[in-house]
Amino acid sequence: MADIIELSGDIFQVDLKECGYEGRTAGYFVRGKDGWMLLETGPASSAGAIMEAVKLLGIKPEQLKYIAVTHIHLDHAGGLGVVAKYFNEARVVLHPKGARHMINPSRLIAGAYNFWGKEKMEQYGEVIPVAEERVINVLEGDVIDLGDRKIEVWETPGHAKNHVCYYDTRTRGVFSGDALGVFSPKLSRLLERPVLRPATPAPDFNGELMFKSLYRVATSKIEQIYFTHFGVGRPSQLLIENILGQLSVFMEMGRSYSEQKGADEKNNEQKNLENLQLEMEQYIRKGLLGPKKNLEKTGILTEQDWEFQVNMIRMSAGGILQYLNKVKC
Repeated sequence: MADIIELSGDIFQVDLKECGYEGRTAGYFVRGKDGWMLLETGPASSAGAIMEAVKLLGIKPEQLKYIAVTHIHLDHAGGLGVVAKYFNEARVVLHPKGARHMINPSRLIAGAYNFWGKEKMEQYGEVIPVAEERVINVLEGDVIDLGDRKIEVWETPGHAKNHVCYYDTRTRGVFSGDALGVFSPKLSRLLERPVLRPATPAPDFNGELMFKSLYRVATSKIEQIYFTHFGVGRPSQLLIENILGQLSVFMEMGRSYSEQKGADEKNNEQKNLENLQLEMEQYIRKGLLGPKKNLEKTGILTEQDWEFQVNMIRMSAGGILQYLNKVKC
């Protein structure tokens, strides 16, 4: 059974159950007078969850006018070709820097396979091409019209070169992809404070651009954030300030290692990466495991929560150090 949450403003959040995990990746169906729009497909293996949701919501294939993704990482867009094949009248909305890799995904698949490995790629499912004639290339300021509601495109690079956010003018909410970080509503409720972290993976992370994107969204008129990972977060300004603060700390940690030199450059880089990973992980642990609520020992913090908030910070450490080494900070 599909896990659907009806939000205000004719928006329906669907748990895409990425690779069998619940509460990790969300897609959003948005209803307008002239039809529906789906934001984020998840990987190809999440197509079943989308089809179940479509049946429960009573959406006919011809009623879905647009399928949009924030960027082409497989946990956001790996299922785009599969879903588009079912909704054969829907237009596919992408930034042009990502569109070419969904039209011909051979390089995308090769890169992801090299990064994730065979087992993870099998969990993600088969990435199939999107027909070029169905693609709408969108840039900053473009508007998707659903009749009685407008969805604005905001270019928000930093996490990825092809990253965009989609701003819903009706609810003043932004579909943020990974631009504004990874949010845990469950842990936020348990700890009675926001629990989220920036997502800064290699090879595309760009610190300068991510800061600019965060500032841009923070000073806009948004009231809520529709996180792909995971769910609705508010107040938006507080959440973005939290991410800005963490990103600043992590970048400063990274600078201390990027400036270190050694006789054996290759081994020195690996040692610096491992040390940065450990320092960032300890920083996240400190925030989650306090003297009043030791979530790890009580068992409240599940293995999935721990992996997504702590273990995956290792990917973010690699992105930060690679970026800093590139710009020679």
